[in-house]
Amino acid sequence: MIAACIYILLFSVAILFFKKKNGSAIPRKAYLAVFLIKIACGFALTWIYTSYYPDRKTADIYKYYDDAKVLYSALPDKPADYIKMISGIGNDNLHFDNTYYAKMNNWYKRYDFGTYNDNHTIIRFNALVMPLSFGSFHVHTVFMCLLSFIGLWLLCEVFIRYFPEKKWMVFFAVFFIPSVLFWGSGVLKEGILLFSIGLLFHSFYRIVEEKKRSVAIFLLLILSLFLLLINKNYLLISLVPPLFCYYLIKQFRIRRVTRFFLCFHFLLLIVGFLSLRFIFHKDPLQTISKKQRDFINLARGGVFLLNKDHLVRVDPSLKEMALLPEKDSCRLKTDMPCMRWKLDNFNDTLLVDFNSDTSLYKMIWDLPKAGSLIQEKPIAPDIGSFLLFAPKALYNVLLKPGIFKARSVIEKMAAAENILIAGILLVCLFFTDRKQVNSSLLNLCIYAVLILFLIIGFTTPVAGAIVRYKMPLLPLLVMIGINSAGINKLRKPGIFKK
Repeated sequence: MIAACIYILLFSVAILFFKKKNGSAIPRKAYLAVFLIKIACGFALTWIYTSYYPDRKTADIYKYYDDAKVLYSALPDKPADYIKMISGIGNDNLHFDNTYYAKMNNWYKRYDFGTYNDNHTIIRFNALVMPLSFGSFHVHTVFMCLLSFIGLWLLCEVFIRYFPEKKWMVFFAVFFIPSVLFWGSGVLKEGILLFSIGLLFHSFYRIVEEKKRSVAIFLLLILSLFLLLINKNYLLISLVPPLFCYYLIKQFRIRRVTRFFLCFHFLLLIVGFLSLRFIFHKDPLQTISKKQRDFINLARGGVFLLNKDHLVRVDPSLKEMALLPEKDSCRLKTDMPCMRWKLDNFNDTLLVDFNSDTSLYKMIWDLPKAGSLIQEKPIAPDIGSFLLFAPKALYNVLLKPGIFKARSVIEKMAAAENILIAGILLVCLFFTDRKQVNSSLLNLCIYAVLILFLIIGFTTPVAGAIVRYKMPLLPLLVMIGINSAGINKLRKPGIFKK
């Protein structure tokens, strides 16, 4: 804890010095206060995970940290191995699998969706911090808080330049959305996401609005895109098209902004769908439906067994009576119900009422049932089903979990946050002043949020997961309201005073 306090002091001094040197519309003390609040939230998150998730293999903040210890163990005796695993260059061979990755629990994902494994990113972050942390987990929390603070500060400064008269509204919208403050302050992937998004908007603003096109700015832009790619690459799909559309509008001085955004994204959707279908011979609707089905299977929980031919799922309630342990393997008792998939055809699910298979299996996962499953069946892989489901997908992401169905404290907090954000948006839209609206920025935020929420709504059937997946773009959602609200109209009823 002493090491963490030293880093907090050093970073606090750096924040005060940097803000004093560069100046800002927001006082230095306000930014320092936010950083210290984030530290407190990070420590609180650590306490919650320590108290309520005693199994470190299932606690998000610890399971990647513990895997990073395996990676870091290479540094004293085999620094070349450490560097290769950190960089990802030359580390895909049997030596690394047998020496390091076999000892980790999360280097390989339970379900491979054909995208980059973002577990590697958070494991590597922890392994990079370990030489500086002196064995203190709290130091990792402090470093992640600094990283996410920098991203949010960059995002805040960009939007303040768009709305200088609404600077405090922007400040609170960026830093004090509860889930952004909570999930963005722990040793989780979300902190890296917030840093990446802030860096992306900062570098984009410098290039497009300020015409600063130096090598350093372009390198920052590339870095932000790379970090999104190796962390949550679906955010690239959400952010890059609206940002590029915004760039075209500014570059060619397009006047019909709203119409251009609509036509651009509609055309992009058609071209992307046809390209995947006829050039790459992939069905995007089938892929999304499959991902949702896999997520539902995980959310239902159960014991998953694997051998060279089949994957088998046993219901969590039947775990004790259905399995016959044999050393490091097990057999499934006969006459027990289960679900079975052939490894060469996961699209065909076989429901077995009375098992007759006595083959030897290895238990690969033992998962509890998710408490906030909101959808039991995947969407049918056709355009009509997706169009009909789209409104429900948006509703689920915007308003789930509901306040009356929330069970845990965290779910109730998420439900209250949904109501708060919906209320803020309604108030801002009620006091809209079209003359003050920045139409290009408004459409950018709308389409970025809309794309992300549809992706989440189509693929995620668990309300608890939705809360964290949508968190990175919640500041942009609230910014839609701030952009629309007329400052003079807000001052008249006393909602917002100068």
